[in-house]
Amino acid sequence: MTSIRSIWQGQIEIGILEHEGHEFAAYGATICGRQITGYLKYKCSHYWLTTWSGGTMLECRSEVVERFWNGSLALMFRLPKGRFLVGYGLGDDGMLFRGELIDGCNEDDARRHAMMLSQNWAEVDQMDEEEAELEAM
Repeated sequence: MTSIRSIWQGQIEIGILEHEGHEFAAYGATICGRQITGYLKYKCSHYWLTTWSGGTMLECRSEVVERFWNGSLALMFRLPKGRFLVGYGLGDDGMLFRGELIDGCNEDDARRHAMMLSQNWAEVDQMDEEEAELEAM
C-alpha cells in the first residue's frame, strides 16, 4: 500500500511517500525570503500555486507571460499593493514552479523579470538533464 503525507518545518514542506514498507522524503513547497517553490494547478482558466500535498498556497490573478516549446511557462501572479510573484513552471497541473516575489515595479517590468527567471531556470534544468544523461552512460 502507498500513502502520501507532508509535514512542515518552518517554511519548508517535506513530502513523504510510504511504499511497500519504505519511506521516501523530498522537499516540497518552500518559502525562503523572496524565493518561493510550489506546484501549479490549473483551474477556472487560471493557475494557482499549491503545496506538494495539494493545499492552496496562492490563488489570485495569474498570467502566462510565455509558453515555451517544451511545455514550460513563464508566469506572473498579480498580488495586492503593486507586488508580483513571477517565475518558471515546468508545465501544467502538478508541475514544479520556482519564483520570486518582486515589488516596486509595473506589469511590464514584472513580465521581463518572469522571462529572465524562466531563462535562468531553463538553463539549470538543461544542465541537470545533461548531467543525468552522462551519469546514465
